[in-house]
Amino acid sequence: AHVEMKDPPPRHSQYSKYYADNDDVDYNMKSPLGPIVSYPCRSFSAGPVQGTLTAGRPFHVQFDGVATHMGGDCQFAISYDNGTTFAVIWDKLSSCFLDTSGGGYDVPIPEFLPASKHAVFAWTWINGLGSREYYMNCADVRIENYGKQEPLTAHQLLVVNLP
Repeated sequence: AHVEMKDPPPRHSQYSKYYADNDDVDYNMKSPLGPIVSYPCRSFSAGPVQGTLTAGRPFHVQFDGVATHMGGDCQFAISYDNGTTFAVIWDKLSSCFLDTSGGGYDVPIPEFLPASKHAVFAWTWINGLGSREYYMNCADVRIENYGKQEPLTAHQLLVVNLP
């Protein structure tokens, strides 16, 4: 097993009460994207909101898994169009998983991030050792912003190593 996002619970995750209660769990969330499991979001459609991000405050993301393949590159991104486009809000390059605090990261959330009743929070990972693979989990989230909001401008996800 590799690594999967645990909190916020991704679409079809065993860690989501909604998906567990509805017997709609994918137990292969730690596998890389490939010919059957595709980009974006492992081909899963939108589900119920699983967490709330607040603009300007760190958002704790928890992971499960031990095969971290000497780190690699992680990106954390937001989509307002259900995964058609993603804007990266934080890059953790080279050392992803090598310096986590308690198995997770406090992802900085930009203070100008526009509010949304339903957005997609994505985590991607390109492993640092072994066959180059691409991992992705997506969680449906709400974004709150009680201050200044600006259009989100950021670089897009780096999408590589897909068959």
